[in-house]
Amino acid sequence: MRIMTPERFRRIRAILDRRQPDLTVLLENVHKPHNFAAVARTCDAVGILDAHAVYPDGRIPRRLAAGAGAERWLELHAHPDVATAVRRLRAEGLRLVAAHPAPDAVDFREVDFTRPTALLLGQEKDGLSDEALAAADQVVAIPMLGAGLSLNVSVAAALVL
Repeated sequence: MRIMTPERFRRIRAILDRRQPDLTVLLENVHKPHNFAAVARTCDAVGILDAHAVYPDGRIPRRLAAGAGAERWLELHAHPDVATAVRRLRAEGLRLVAAHPAPDAVDFREVDFTRPTALLLGQEKDGLSDEALAAADQVVAIPMLGAGLSLNVSVAAALVL
């Protein structure tokens, strides 16, 4: 058990003061534990309080949630489908920005992320579903100068956030 010293209290207070309650992510079927954990750590690093994930049974697999490490500082919300997640995020007043290498996507650096925003990130193989892309207010991409078409989902999350 840790004692709440004045220094510890000040450190926790400083961390909480830097949190961004109007920025979140929605992960759609990200199934690799190391990717899920890396995105969760990035969320914590940039001050995100809550993150959302879509899984068909509405529960984040235990092996993913346990591997995140940031679970003490980041609340994870599971949704059974994209429509449910989108309703929740819209009810919170968030616009939806999908990260996806689409021909009509804008450079992510041109987007104002100071507005209340949910960043949508897709699963490792196929990216975001058509349903998630259709729900997005905007689609952004990371400019790729090499031969690859996209980056690992956790790397993309870190760059955009």
